[in-house]
Order: sequence, then C-alpha cells, then structure tokens
Amino acid sequence: MATVAIVTPVYEDQESFAQLCLRLKEVERLADVRIHLIAVDDGSIAAPPQIASITAASLSGEVLRLGRNVGHQMAIAIGLAHAASGKHAACVVMDSDGEDLPEGIPALLAAVRRPNVDVAVAERAKRSETLSFKAFYAIYKRLFKIATGQVLRFGNFMALSPFALERLSGMHETAIHVAGSVMKAKLRRANVPTDRGVRYAGQSKMNFPGLVLHGARAVMVFSDVVLTRMALALVAIAALVAIVVAGAFTLKFLGYTTPGWVTTVTGFALALFLQTGIFTMITLIVSSLGRVDAPVRVRERSREFIARIEKTEAAPVAALR
Repeated sequence: MATVAIVTPVYEDQESFAQLCLRLKEVERLADVRIHLIAVDDGSIAAPPQIASITAASLSGEVLRLGRNVGHQMAIAIGLAHAASGKHAACVVMDSDGEDLPEGIPALLAAVRRPNVDVAVAERAKRSETLSFKAFYAIYKRLFKIATGQVLRFGNFMALSPFALERLSGMHETAIHVAGSVMKAKLRRANVPTDRGVRYAGQSKMNFPGLVLHGARAVMVFSDVVLTRMALALVAIAALVAIVVAGAFTLKFLGYTTPGWVTTVTGFALALFLQTGIFTMITLIVSSLGRVDAPVRVRERSREFIARIEKTEAAPVAALR
C-alpha cells in the first residue's frame, strides 16, 4: 500500500484539525492508501494542533512545531521541504479548517497518477463566499492576468507527484506563494473540479488586508515578468508623452491654441510620465524586499524554523509504486 503525505498548516485551530484527522481516516480507506499527516503548527499558542488528534484517528503522522509564526505560505513550504525528505507516492497540500474537502483527495490522487501530470490542483466548481468577495476576486484575476500574462484559478489544495514535490521544495518562490510557484515551475498540471467546503469550527482568521497581501505575493512570484511589462508600458507612455508635447507645441506655433493650453497639456503629460516612473521604482523595491524576506533555500533551512517535532508511535510505511 502506497503512502501519501498530507501537508497542512495549522494556526490556532485545534478543533478543526481534530475534525480533519477523523475525515482523513475515511479518505485513507476510500483511496486505498496509507496517509502520513504532516501538520505544521505555525506558532500557535492558545489552540495548537495536538498529536493526540492524529493518534485518535488511527493515522500515522507528525506535528512540526515552529518557533514562531511565519505565515501560511511559508508554513506550507516548510512542510513540503520536510515531506521531500521522506519517500511518498504523492503529497497533498490542503488547509485544515474544512474549506478544502478531504473527499476531493481521491480525485486529485487519481489525476496526479497519470504519466503526463506532475500536479493536480483543485479548481473550485462551487464557491461559498460572499458577493463582495466574489466581486473582488474577479477584479483581482483580471489585474493578475494584465500584470503577469497568467491565469490563476486555483489555490493551495493540490496533489503533487514526487517529482513536483522535489522541485517545489527547492524553489524560494514556494515560501512566497505556493500556487504561483506551481505555475512558475512550469509543472504539467491537471485541473480537478472540487467544491469548496465550510469551516469545521470557529471563524476564518483571514481578513481583507490579508487577502490583498496574499494576492500581492502571487504577483511577486512573477516579478521579473511584471517588471518587464511595466518597463514596456513606461516606454509606450514616454513615446505618447513625446507625441503629445510635440503636438501641443505644433498647434501653438500654428496659432490654434488658447493661452495656457500648452502649459496645461505639457504639465499633465510630464506628470503622468513621472508618476509611472516612480511606480516602477516602488515595484522594484517591493519585489526585492519580497525576495529577501523569503529564504533562498527553504529545503536546506527548514530545520531552522522547527522548534521540535512530535510523532505518532507508528512509523510511516515506505511508498510503493
């Protein structure tokens, strides 16, 4: 029986994690696999995930206790780096709060077993968010397409082949945005329609500023593409400014303008050019900060973030192909 690693970040969500463990036991039976659960405790204090929850569900697993809160995406990257050190037939990444339905795992595993697929991602067939969130998400997708030339229609819920796990665990972009890194890695992808669930317990800790930051991180993964597009846009604006200024002075010399019109048009055009240049510089700075903030090699440095590891008594069974 093949072993599948399940990597899930957990932050102050003990009750939901316990529910997830029970649901995964049923998935283990349905998918005919042995699950090894890797829970990444992202610096929880009040309600950390318990190793007893994994044991109570009769699963094999471990809890990686991080020394501090590092954020959702970094926690996943650390979990992937840890999973890559073992031997697994596949690795599934999912949230622990219930919004990623465990019932979708068998379909993801079936897709990633295909010879031409490296990663199977959950593409939401049915969403349960509010109308305002859907509107914001639609705007974000269009802006993301304009900035990067890519279409991002999936999140963290995915199944990785051993090859994909090895590649993602060695990319510094994974610590910035996992889904964006899948696209950056140019992995062969299969989209699996999956409904979005509801939380097992408690309230979501993600707020609007957090969503904006998460979206910005996806753009950072493609910072080189974004900056190239912005540079081309700046050149186009510079050419347009030159044409507008030349046209304004031509009209003035021909006597077709009113007093002050040339000054107004020229000033507006130059201000537009200046603002575009400043915006490009700010983007360069933010992009460089994003790269500095993420460890260049998460795989090698993951142990520095882990304070301790708690394991179940049962050792994981080696993967069989």
